Amino acid sequence: MQDLTGAERAVALYASDMPSGRRRHSAEQVRDWIVQGVERLGVEEIRRRGEFFYGHRLLELHGLVTPQIQQRHEQRFPKRGRLNVADQQAADNVYGDRMSEATRLRNGTAAVDGDCPCRGTRYIPAFYDEDCGPVDMLCPVHARAEIRRHRAGYGQTFDLRDDVRHTPRHTGEQR
Repeated sequence: MQDLTGAERAVALYASDMPSGRRRHSAEQVRDWIVQGVERLGVEEIRRRGEFFYGHRLLELHGLVTPQIQQRHEQRFPKRGRLNVADQQAADNVYGDRMSEATRLRNGTAAVDGDCPCRGTRYIPAFYDEDCGPVDMLCPVHARAEIRRHRAGYGQTFDLRDDVRHTPRHTGEQR
């Protein structure tokens, strides 16, 4: 259990027999459903979908979800209410069961399945200022390391690896 991030646990719960209604469930029952979801999809698929789920969330929080990304998210998770319940149960599970150190370092890895608003540049045009010209914002998915560095302060040293995975469609490669 500790080898799954919160997003991965949410995906596993979504794929399980967990009821979609908002009810409290025992920690043991939630663990059983997470195991069931992992058995159904496999660890690799759970991780892949977890990255896309988290990438969608980051873009959604900033109002940057494109129609293509939204369509793929809805294909992957057609029941929004169920996904919300799974996400809440996963958050409770992470709080109770924690994550291993390796998983914690991997936590927050995001991917975009489709055309990201930054188009792979890591910057998104925000507005035009007459004095400065165009002003860009950092992409919340593809510039995660830079955002973390900025939030932590430039004088600190820590792991700044780029946590993004590009899909073939995002980078323009053929499948």
